[in-house]
Amino acid sequence: MNFSSSTGFSPLPRTTLSEQLAKQLASRISEGNWAPGEKLPSEAELCKVFNVGRSSLREALTSLAFIGLIRIRAGGGSYVAEQPSPYLTTTWLKGGLLTSAKTLGEFVEARLILETEVVGLCAKRVNPEELREMELLVGQMKAFIRDSAEFSRLDLAFHLRVGMAAKNEVLNNILSSIREQSMDLITKSLLLEEGMEYAHRTHIKILEALRQHSPVKAQDAMRTHLRLFQRGYNVLFDDPKNDSWVNSGPGSLPSS
Repeated sequence: MNFSSSTGFSPLPRTTLSEQLAKQLASRISEGNWAPGEKLPSEAELCKVFNVGRSSLREALTSLAFIGLIRIRAGGGSYVAEQPSPYLTTTWLKGGLLTSAKTLGEFVEARLILETEVVGLCAKRVNPEELREMELLVGQMKAFIRDSAEFSRLDLAFHLRVGMAAKNEVLNNILSSIREQSMDLITKSLLLEEGMEYAHRTHIKILEALRQHSPVKAQDAMRTHLRLFQRGYNVLFDDPKNDSWVNSGPGSLPSS
């Protein structure tokens, strides 16, 4: 593919966020600008075309890797995924309360708000024994980065432990209900190796903040942990027309 300004890419204003860049890239991938398995242009070239900095570009690429549209190879660039990601299947939208992209988005938003507050309480109230249990869970995660089922179990156990250590039964019950309704989606997001590696790194940051009993640092770490997942969701479902994408079958992409 001859990559130039004539391909229809438009520079992004500097006021936009990396999420908007991710959406432009996702749109071009769905339109077939790059074939499955094809390497994307270099970071320098993409930065020039979209008029963005390298940090914004890398954040956008990480979001796309998290939802399975691309694969990032260490030192080898970024490639369009050759096979549809399990994240892009639709089975997790069937049944229960998660029956539309809008409802799913509300769950994602609610989880971000509540878990951020709960981890702040946890930082104030967690005791040494609870910290040791969390450390054990995070240590075990590293050993299962390529085992999605076991990693997902450990991920859930960590978040449940944080909720219990916050020692607010009402908040913990609300969060447990949200997790129950969205657990299949959370599990699917971890099926990607990139998702598990990212989750493990951010769990370490959360744990470090809890050890310091710093509510502010714990909340920042939890926001970072959950926002990549939220950005990945937004890339998929921001536009109302994407409802047809969600319901069109496993691995389907929207047409523009």
